Amino acid sequence: MKQKYFLLLIFGLFALRIAYGVVSEFWGEDEEQIYLIGLKSYTTQTWPFYGPDIVYTQTQIPGALQGLLVSAPLYIVAIPEAPLIFLGILSCVVLGFFALYLSKRFTDIPKWLIWTIVLTSTWVMHFSTRVVNPSYVILFSVPFFVCFIEIIDVYKNNLIKKGLCFFVLGIATTMVMQIHMSWVLFLPFTGFAFLYILKSGRKNFIKYGLYYLLGASIGVLTLLPTLLFPDARMGSVGSNIVFVWKNILNIPVILTRFLSFAAYEIPYMMGTSTKARMAVVENQLWMAPFAAFLYLVGFAQVALYIFGFFQKNENNDWKKIKWMTFFSYILIFLSFFFSIKGPSPHTFYIMLPVAMIYSFYCYRWLMHKHKVWGMIIKAAAISGIFFHIGLGIDSYHNKSLYKDRAKVQEAIDKKDYKILGKRRTDDWGYGY
Repeated sequence: MKQKYFLLLIFGLFALRIAYGVVSEFWGEDEEQIYLIGLKSYTTQTWPFYGPDIVYTQTQIPGALQGLLVSAPLYIVAIPEAPLIFLGILSCVVLGFFALYLSKRFTDIPKWLIWTIVLTSTWVMHFSTRVVNPSYVILFSVPFFVCFIEIIDVYKNNLIKKGLCFFVLGIATTMVMQIHMSWVLFLPFTGFAFLYILKSGRKNFIKYGLYYLLGASIGVLTLLPTLLFPDARMGSVGSNIVFVWKNILNIPVILTRFLSFAAYEIPYMMGTSTKARMAVVENQLWMAPFAAFLYLVGFAQVALYIFGFFQKNENNDWKKIKWMTFFSYILIFLSFFFSIKGPSPHTFYIMLPVAMIYSFYCYRWLMHKHKVWGMIIKAAAISGIFFHIGLGIDSYHNKSLYKDRAKVQEAIDKKDYKILGKRRTDDWGYGY
């Protein structure tokens, strides 16, 4: 693809993502509550000491970062779309960085295909465009895992200096800590990174440890006020840690859901029931062929990822990524023995970059088998664009901000977040 057409493609993908976010689900309970945290901060001119709610124990994640990420754009432009557009811009930058990194690592896969898959695969579109806390996790998990790969020398030629990588590990951890409970999944990777660097001597261990602490210290700045002035009535998020022995039954469920992060899993995106999914297709009948094709491709992709694990390949980087992916799966599985919440995809969405990197090794292997497989993968990527256009149009009419934009604008103009809705904490009597 000529450079000018490639740049036009990137611009188009960015525009699609931002537009899709603006018309995405807005009135869902979780979406509305996350939006309200920032709206409350903006309209009351107060510091958002706590972030997302954990409804199972009526607690909140400490820290102001989530509220600030929603409220900050409202100070710039006081319109309802501001937080959605701001998230869209941030996610485009981060995912663009991810696509650029992967295109340098998979030079035998068309660059346009890598960018299209990374920017428009179904899970990436679902959770990086709408204002809900898992969407913000990807902003930090992508640089975290890219830097982890650079630290452990998966590739012979490093693209990012290790000092910067440890800095990113630190800041990403303390920032996600304020957004989502899944931040704990970063810790084993961080520990392994330090063990790996210890091989090069204690001097490097200390040097890179300081980089890590510097990053962590910056990330913790928005958490510090909560630690200094906690709400005495707020319970501990530790109360969400309970032993669930029945998680042993989730071995196949967690595997397929983890691998599906890099697949076109369209049923989840279209609705929670067959009736709801069929309604989307009936409303946008032109998208039916694309949806049907992606439905089959989605299952085939998961099968490919499982089968691909056993492919014979002596490349050192493939071996490291393969076992990193396997370790990630085991880590996710073990973590749910101690989680009050079952293994819903949004609970470990933080691991999406690992599945995505792994998928490109499987694509590379398959595309080298026969050119027809490359054509199918390209067709899926293009179909994904049309599928999301159709899904966006349907969402605009049925789920988006534009069902009642005036209500949100009134809340902003009158500086009264309760016009939009009540925070759960208004009923609890504590928290933010």
